[in-house]
Amino acid sequence: MHYEGTIFRPPSEADSLLVQVTVGCSWNKCTFCDMYSEKQFRVRNMDEIKADLVEGSRYRSQIRRIFLCDGDALVLKTPMLLEILETIRELYPNLDAVRVYASAKDILRKSHEELCQLHEAGLEMVYIGLESGSDKVLTEVNKGITKQEMIAAANAASKAGLRLSVSIISGLGGQADLREHILETADALNKMQPDYVGMLVLHAGNDTDMFRKIAEGTFRLPSATQVLEEMKLLIENLDLKHCYYTSAHASNYIDVRGRLPEDKDAMLRNIARLTELVRKREGAHN
Repeated sequence: MHYEGTIFRPPSEADSLLVQVTVGCSWNKCTFCDMYSEKQFRVRNMDEIKADLVEGSRYRSQIRRIFLCDGDALVLKTPMLLEILETIRELYPNLDAVRVYASAKDILRKSHEELCQLHEAGLEMVYIGLESGSDKVLTEVNKGITKQEMIAAANAASKAGLRLSVSIISGLGGQADLREHILETADALNKMQPDYVGMLVLHAGNDTDMFRKIAEGTFRLPSATQVLEEMKLLIENLDLKHCYYTSAHASNYIDVRGRLPEDKDAMLRNIARLTELVRKREGAHN
């Protein structure tokens, strides 16, 4: 397998074969993110992609899923994606799923028919970085998209039969916009109705505008207690019908997970218990 630079994947793709079809992120302007700062975005050559798929197929009996990297594989034109998916189907006949990171704009650029074609060809799930449902916060972090566009993209993916995993970032509104960030995020998620929600905690890359604002004191990160308050406020306001929620990402202070709506009360009790422990610990250090 041939990889360029550091490769990122969702935690749930730990056991997947990672196949790099793009290098970097086509947007790469979010003020908090330096994941792809070392890379100049480009689409990999089809021959290179196919060579990696052939090499990986030597272990096909052990591979259940394939994740197409880097930042937004769905930026590829539909015919190229279909060719990749067809190659995967030929080489990995017993594969369960193919998944990708997808920006909302890339989803919206594709027609309903194109998204259906991709799903029928084997694309099973897309990962979307909502980050925040607040247009104010999305503008401040230079996400390059609006809340309504995010919702529209999620609904378009779901309508085509694709499963949806959405990531959000606790702390992205800072202390100043904590409530707006979380309440608008809950509203966006309720309108998206994703299959999975993953909550991360903000960790700004060292060479980012967000990191500089934190260092200057113009952006104040929420405390550990406030992060738990955000999680509580989010879960209280979620009205999701069939969703698995997790905060198991390595950036989080705690791991709270469960199915919504079934486990909502138990999750809130867990957060309350952990909040009390954190408050005691913070008090002991003051």
